[in-house]
Order: sequence, then C-alpha cells, then structure tokens
Amino acid sequence: MTTTIAAAPATGARARLQDLCAAVLAGGESEDLLELLVRSARSDLDARSALLLTPLEPSRWGVEMVDGPDAAQLLGEQVPATSAIGRGLRDEDVAALEAVETLTIGEETCRVLIAVIDAGEQGIGLLTALRAQDAEPFDALCRERLDALAGLIGLTLRLPTLGASAQVDDERSRIARDLHDLAIQELFAVGMELESLVDDLGSPEEPPTNTRIRTSVKTSVQGVENAVAQIRQIVQSLRRERLEATLSEQLRHEVGLATAGLGFVPSLRLPQDSAHMDAEIPPEIAEDVVAVVRECLANAARHAHASAVAVSVSVFSEGVDRVVQVNVSDNGRGIDPTVRRRSGLANMSSRARRHSGWVDAINLEPGTMISWRVTLPVE
Repeated sequence: MTTTIAAAPATGARARLQDLCAAVLAGGESEDLLELLVRSARSDLDARSALLLTPLEPSRWGVEMVDGPDAAQLLGEQVPATSAIGRGLRDEDVAALEAVETLTIGEETCRVLIAVIDAGEQGIGLLTALRAQDAEPFDALCRERLDALAGLIGLTLRLPTLGASAQVDDERSRIARDLHDLAIQELFAVGMELESLVDDLGSPEEPPTNTRIRTSVKTSVQGVENAVAQIRQIVQSLRRERLEATLSEQLRHEVGLATAGLGFVPSLRLPQDSAHMDAEIPPEIAEDVVAVVRECLANAARHAHASAVAVSVSVFSEGVDRVVQVNVSDNGRGIDPTVRRRSGLANMSSRARRHSGWVDAINLEPGTMISWRVTLPVE
C-alpha cells in the first residue's frame, strides 16, 4: 500500500517543529517536555483542547495531560474498554484509531484527530486534538503535524529508559578503546619492526642478514594477521549485540537515531503483532531490513529536504509466498528526472537480490517512496 504524505508545511511551522525536536534531543524534565508538546498540539492545530493518553497498566489507558478548557472534565479519566478508542488501543489497531472522527464529551460531540504514540516497551498512547462540532474539520496538514508531535512525545517517553544518545556515545567509546588496545597497538608494533628493518637495510656498514630480513618480515606478517583477527572479533561482537535486539527494537532504534539528521521524528508503522513479525523474519533478512531502512533515512536526511518521512514494514501472503515489504516515503523534492544514476539503489538492490526480491524508487506528489520487498524462505 502506497503511503502518501502531504506537501511540506510553511517554513515557520517547520522551524517550530525543528525547535521542538531540538528541545527533546537536548533532554530535560520529561514532564516539562510533554507539557510543551501537548500545548503545541493545541496551538498549532487551532484545537479547543489537546489530550495525552498513556497506558496505566495492560489494557487500561488514562488521560494524563490536557491543555485547554476540557481539562477539568477529562484529566484523569480512563478510556472505556468497550469504546472505539478503547478497542483500538487494546488491539493496537492504528488504522481504527486514526479513523475515529468524533468524540462525545458529556452531552457534546466534538471533532477529534488522533495520532498514535509509540512509547516502546511502555506500549502505545494517543495524542488527541479536539474541535467543536461546528468548527472546521481537521485537514491533511493537521494530520501530518499531529503525527510529528506524537513522534516527539514517543521519543520523549523512550529516552529516559533507552538513553539512546548515551548508548551510542558509550558504544563508540568502547569500540575506540577495543581498537586502540588491540588492533592499533598490534599494527603500531608492526610499523616499528618494519621501520627498524628499513633502517638496517640503509646501513652500508652492517647490512641485515637474510635470516634477519626473513624473521622481521615473518613477524610483521603475523602482526598484521593478528590485527585483522582482532578487528574481525570486534565486528562479530557488535553483530551479536545487534542481533540480540528484536527487529522491531532495531527499527525503533534506527528511527530514533535518524531524528537528529532529519530535524523531526520519522513515523514508523509495524504490523499490529510485531512480535510475530520478529519471529517470522529470519536473522539474515532482518539484518537487511534494518540496513535498508537506515540507508533510506540517511538519504532522506541528505537529499530530500523533507518535513515528513514515513517508514512501514509489513509481512503478508502473496500466492504461496510470504513477503516482507519495506516502504520509506518522504514529502521532499522527489527524484531529479535529469539524473540517471542508480548508484543510490545499488546496495539495496544487492540486498534484495539475495532473497529473490527487488527495490524500486517511485515518484510521489510530492516526494519519493523507496519500496523494497523480498520473499521469505520456505520452511
């Protein structure tokens, strides 16, 4: 299914969103950031009120924050389990939740716009904007804006537990230490040995014997082999650590890392039962799925000049096959028709061919969608 994103909003709105993103990434009190984001949802969408709904416990959600005149009536209220919103939350049915257009408050029916918040291990929540029944309906730009704010709220809720930035910095430091303590020291010793041999070869008074030359070269070759082996061990340990995380967790991590380069939080849509997807997709395909999403997000940050990026990963049946499809779309400037290079898709094409799949770049109005799909192996 093709994901369509509305045209980029006005520069002022985009700058405001980037400021909010910077505030979230800078850290601070989660409560203050959440209040800022909920308040922004109300003001930016010209809503009567904006609500933040979060999970209280499994299968129970409550209104944690309200900005607007409905606060006295709604703050602290729980979502009825039998309501359309309650059923959508229980089933994690994003499409059903986003399809809700009205909400009854007391005796009044209000227009409503709902965006789903992915809070990681905490579950899902909702960012909701309300307008009076006789007010203008919410449009596509309102949807885009609310989705972006919901993404920032999800990031705010995840940061205290994930510590994404700190984890990345710690990981870089650990890799640097391992390389310095192991491989680089070994290569430094090789350099010293070869430098000594060169000095001896340049001495007319005491030229080195053939035995000395053979020993020095043999020692140097062994040192290089040791360094290569140590680098391989470091890479393999990193790969094992990555594979300990589920595919869903790795995708959320990639989306979080891309936020700084894009200036906003990309949306991420996974199957309702993401645990089943994690179990169904084998590690070798999961690794390629993550790599494709990472490359698409990096390309969007460098070239697209977009204000919204949507990532979706799905698994479905097609005839007798089970298919994995990755779609990454943006609302940027699209593909330049005068450029005929395909190098940007080369890596993704190679990854697709490994699994009898393909990749395609599709022009949208506006923007681009990269669609990558492969067939799961038959058990």
